[in-house]
Amino acid sequence: MRFLICLWCLLSFALGEDYLILEEEYAFKNSQIYAKDLFPELSEDFLLVEIPKNSNSYQVKSSLLISKFEKNGILLGAKSPIVQFKKAIKVNLEGIKQYVLGLYLKEYAAYGFEVSNLELEQLTPISFSGQEIVKIDFTPKLLKRNSGSFNVLVFDGERNRKIFFRYELEATLEALYTSNKISGGTTLNYNNVTFKRINFNKIGSDLMKSSQIGNVAVRSYTPKDVLITKDRLIAKRVVNKGDKLLIRIDEEGVVLEFPLEALKNGAIGDVIKAKALQGKKTYEVEIIDKGLGKLL
Repeated sequence: MRFLICLWCLLSFALGEDYLILEEEYAFKNSQIYAKDLFPELSEDFLLVEIPKNSNSYQVKSSLLISKFEKNGILLGAKSPIVQFKKAIKVNLEGIKQYVLGLYLKEYAAYGFEVSNLELEQLTPISFSGQEIVKIDFTPKLLKRNSGSFNVLVFDGERNRKIFFRYELEATLEALYTSNKISGGTTLNYNNVTFKRINFNKIGSDLMKSSQIGNVAVRSYTPKDVLITKDRLIAKRVVNKGDKLLIRIDEEGVVLEFPLEALKNGAIGDVIKAKALQGKKTYEVEIIDKGLGKLL
């Protein structure tokens, strides 16, 4: 990719002359691009390329530009085979950046979220100021990944217009992983989970929070070194099949209590079957705490 640069370096060194290098990208205001637009230090000026009207982006082969400079006796190299011309726009992106960063920091506050960089590229070539912004439409689903596109609604004095942006975020967060093999229904605690700082790329399911340690269990068998996400979790089991459940009934200030036998494992909020200690009659019971339930 850098062969043109090397070639012209050697040639210029041999001839004792300075050489110029084409960048990979230039901004333009006018559709006609002249030599001095690229290299203001030149003593003479000449037309290089004319960009079609209403074009916001235009590509030109480096070899074509080099040949035009050669015809005017100017040595030239290039950083890439293609030169990209993009329409120049005036926008202060700092306010939009801070807004987007704020959304990410709030969303992942529980995970020690740390941002190293956020790049914004405006795709719609319209200049505007912060005062003209009506709405930044950064939807919640975009917070699940580190790159994508969104739009900003601005008022141009007559109507609202959408301006599109592309973003790319570099960040890390703390996630919980299994530190050994775990059987289904096992409560997660500091003996079977570990913290790891990972790059933030794309999140399909919400991550387990550190505040959930000791209060949730894995839904099914989970191997070692697996990222723990919400879809892998169930409420911590507080009742096992065969346990005695104290059933409490409050009727007009009179509290009645009697025991039943759980016929199934369960967590707080689960509805399970339980039977009388004597006889075969069964009841539907909601588990409200460890060893405690209520009739439905």
